[in-house]
Amino acid sequence: MNNHQSSKASWARRWVVVSLGVILAGRGSLAQVDPRPGPPSCTVDLTNSGSMKDVVWNALSLGLGVKDREVAAFMVAAETRYQSGQALLEDAARNFRIEVPKLQAEVERFRHCNCTHEGGGSPVGDKGTPSSALAEHEASATLSKFAADVILHVVLHEIGHGLIREFDLPVLANEETMADAFATHYLTHHLPDRAPDVLLARVRSWMIESAEVPRADWPVTGEHSSDARRAYEVAALAVAADPERYAAVAQAAGLSEREILKATDYGAEIHRAWRRVLTPLWMPEGTPSREAAVTFDQGSSLLRQLQPQGTLTEIESALRRFDWHSLVKVHFASGEGGAAWSRSSRTITVRSGYLLRFITQGERVANSGKVAGR
Repeated sequence: MNNHQSSKASWARRWVVVSLGVILAGRGSLAQVDPRPGPPSCTVDLTNSGSMKDVVWNALSLGLGVKDREVAAFMVAAETRYQSGQALLEDAARNFRIEVPKLQAEVERFRHCNCTHEGGGSPVGDKGTPSSALAEHEASATLSKFAADVILHVVLHEIGHGLIREFDLPVLANEETMADAFATHYLTHHLPDRAPDVLLARVRSWMIESAEVPRADWPVTGEHSSDARRAYEVAALAVAADPERYAAVAQAAGLSEREILKATDYGAEIHRAWRRVLTPLWMPEGTPSREAAVTFDQGSSLLRQLQPQGTLTEIESALRRFDWHSLVKVHFASGEGGAAWSRSSRTITVRSGYLLRFITQGERVANSGKVAGR
């Protein structure tokens, strides 16, 4: 063997030794590697209490159906209260009486719910058979007009998230507030005949939920404003569109005459901004988009009631007005949870448990009306 060949063989042996060393060294750390790592661009670190807070919040609210205000109350100062993400998760499980493995599984499902990389976004799909209690309640429930009205605003809110993400609209403030504003603007300007009932029902729903929590416990952290604040902001935008037409909405949210006067000023600017932003996004007049679909679980007697109510038609009509790049769907599914937009699947999923909550609230509104009318 000449010197050149000997040198090549020597380097080959060294390369093998180094490679084996890297492999063997890696074996010792395999137990520390996340078995379900995210894409290279993902920065979610669930050992950090701040990152875990966001994921647990979604897992509890969207995955397990815990009321958002209850989650918000628990999460106050969570980043500094817990030294690790695991400590936060375990305490959340104890607080909401959920088995740790069950919450851990939901956390894994929602791990990338706030990510923008491929595969990011809230998970969508059947969570399995609803609990027997929920299934029984769902089977016997009657969809009320109040619940249908509330859910229309809810879905328009989620469509707002979809528009923001799909068309890369600038988010210059809280996105949740922005989505509420879109839903309210769309109703007042494009569904004016439905807007008074829908906005009144949504505001009443928020006010019912705000009354269930002592004012001192209303959340001041997190992405969502308190229920009362959301009711106020939507009512302000409604009266900015037409003070007389939406007087009942303002009254339900507790707006004073002075607040109504101020709302007509700053609210007009918000409506004007939405008009300008939405102008290039509309389909041509009379041409509905083919990149839109509304579906529901056919086996649910409750969800089937959305059809004769006309709710599905209203939602589909709204969805088809926009020039989506690719298919965007709204799917009503049986099970616990709320409503959420998934960026990865371009789907808004609404759970039947959410409808049941609004049906119960509608019964309270109806009963309070009967008492007042005695």
